[in-house]
Amino acid sequence: MSTSSIPQFLPLERPMVIFDLETTGLAIGEDRMVEIAYRKIMPNGQVIAVAKRINPGMPIPEDAKAIHGISDADVAEAPSFAQLCYELWSVFEGSDVGGFNITGFDLPFLRAEFAKVGKNFDYSNKRILDAKVLYHKMAARDMVSARNLSAAYKLYCGKEHTSAHTGAGDVEVTVEILEKQLEKYPEFRNWEYIAELHGRKKLLESVKNEHAPSPVAKPANTLF
Repeated sequence: MSTSSIPQFLPLERPMVIFDLETTGLAIGEDRMVEIAYRKIMPNGQVIAVAKRINPGMPIPEDAKAIHGISDADVAEAPSFAQLCYELWSVFEGSDVGGFNITGFDLPFLRAEFAKVGKNFDYSNKRILDAKVLYHKMAARDMVSARNLSAAYKLYCGKEHTSAHTGAGDVEVTVEILEKQLEKYPEFRNWEYIAELHGRKKLLESVKNEHAPSPVAKPANTLF
């Protein structure tokens, strides 16, 4: 079992699930999940890593397939979200959450999926650690460079994100980014300050808007 240094910098009162979704598209409430990957970090630093494919019950559009590489054939024998919902509910129950742009996409998307099976995934009482919020707080926008997961990985870890848009790869990279952010910026080692950042409207708009595809042309490798 692997370990994470996150609890050394930011004490965890309960487990933290750092997760990523791959989906059929970006329309929350309409599109569906095709993969969920997570690393559940325990307060002692131990990590449980899981990745699961999900049958969305609808064809996967070609533009989505071009991003994450998951085809209809890849999920034909996979369980539906309804079949996995109790397992996934238990993963998140009693845990805080982390990720990259989970405030703008993954959390509301997951809430919509649970709503379809009659479960209220209310994450308002969870602590949220969004690496993209922290990234946008510290990295000024230059109007040219993307401030996405690959850019954050290059900035904080000095590495190329070669497994972009795979759930497991994105989660692994996100954990590394969070570890480096917490190591580099002492102000992020305070849950009250983190909560205050995650409540800043302009910062959240920046995070969400830079995640969305361009209405004119959809550049490659910038959605997630």
